[in-house]
Amino acid sequence: MRLAAPLTACVIVLALGACTPPAPAPHKTGPARNTPAGQPAPTAGTPGPWKYQPNLDRAVRHILDTQKEKGDWGYMMRRPYDIYLGSINSLHVWGNASTALCVLALMRQPPTPEINTAVRKGLAYLIDAPDTPRATMDTFYNVWSHAYMLECFGAALRDERFKDLRPRLRNRAEHELRRLMDHQSLDGGWGYYDFDYRTKRPSGDISTSFTTAAVLVGLYEARQAGLSIRDHNAQIALDYLERNRIPNGAYFYSTDHKYAPMYEPNLPRGSLGRSQSCDHALYLWKRRIKPDDLRRQLDYFFKDHIFLEIGRGRQFPHEAWYATAPYYYYFGHYYASRNVLALPEDIRGRYADTLADLVCKGQYDDGSFWDYPLYGYTKAYGTGFGVLILSNLKKAAGKTPRP
Repeated sequence: MRLAAPLTACVIVLALGACTPPAPAPHKTGPARNTPAGQPAPTAGTPGPWKYQPNLDRAVRHILDTQKEKGDWGYMMRRPYDIYLGSINSLHVWGNASTALCVLALMRQPPTPEINTAVRKGLAYLIDAPDTPRATMDTFYNVWSHAYMLECFGAALRDERFKDLRPRLRNRAEHELRRLMDHQSLDGGWGYYDFDYRTKRPSGDISTSFTTAAVLVGLYEARQAGLSIRDHNAQIALDYLERNRIPNGAYFYSTDHKYAPMYEPNLPRGSLGRSQSCDHALYLWKRRIKPDDLRRQLDYFFKDHIFLEIGRGRQFPHEAWYATAPYYYYFGHYYASRNVLALPEDIRGRYADTLADLVCKGQYDDGSFWDYPLYGYTKAYGTGFGVLILSNLKKAAGKTPRP
């Protein structure tokens, strides 16, 4: 289904204009907290305790405890009324993407023997993971696994702990990159459906702004690791994002939505979970978006967060107000956390605490995070995003040691 006709998506799956309502500043941090009993007082150059550290620890524990013997996360389980599958290939896609997110999340943690072993096991799985070429002409969710595997491999290639794996990591990363380039649409963007035209290279009729943004972040991280990314491919994708950015800070859901600019998903509240990724991609590639734009969009994100919250955990995509989909939730918060890291240092901590508070309220008793029941990959991708979000916010709050 489609959204200009009906809107559907599957996501393993931010610069407001003058007409956006003003937003209150995020909650300021309170006075310094006392050091918990039994912990030494922080010394110069050593951060004090972080309020949300227990939440991060529990989420990391969940990831460690749910890694499978082969090194991956998630299962091919089905529930009633699950999202459109397309083919069995989609299950491998979500497995690869979920595993990449979990591995990337663990790499962000202080190294321990247990974490290093889990990361190495996960990387070994990804290197030999099932290939996910385009299985059908109309549905190709594999853009998500290619994008997040590239982001994960980009981090692993720069990590000295895994330098012995670099030749194999690079070989698989280059393979994922080739697959991804084969799926770049004729309009420069990336999507995961092409129902009407089904061309060999996707027509772009349903390229989506947020998919394009996630791919661009993956390409950026891969380039930082030394992979060869053609500048032309990145620039036409950035052109696509800029064409689909609305002056009020929202982004059209997909290419065909430009013909319905007042359709609910294209309003700022409907774009809330997607705009953070789009602005982050433009910021990373030094296109149009500046830190002050990120700040304004984060202000709006906090002000109208309830419209994203009411979509979290729903069974059906886009049934909430403004056609918000559940799987935008942690996806959107992940890129929001990256945008917090890009803010000026003097305000970064306040935004980090505000975002961490919103995210931690949704954590479950077993330490997991999830926003949409996606076959058996629900908690795997959700908790991977959750740990990445909190890790970014901990760093933004200044709670990681500095050299």
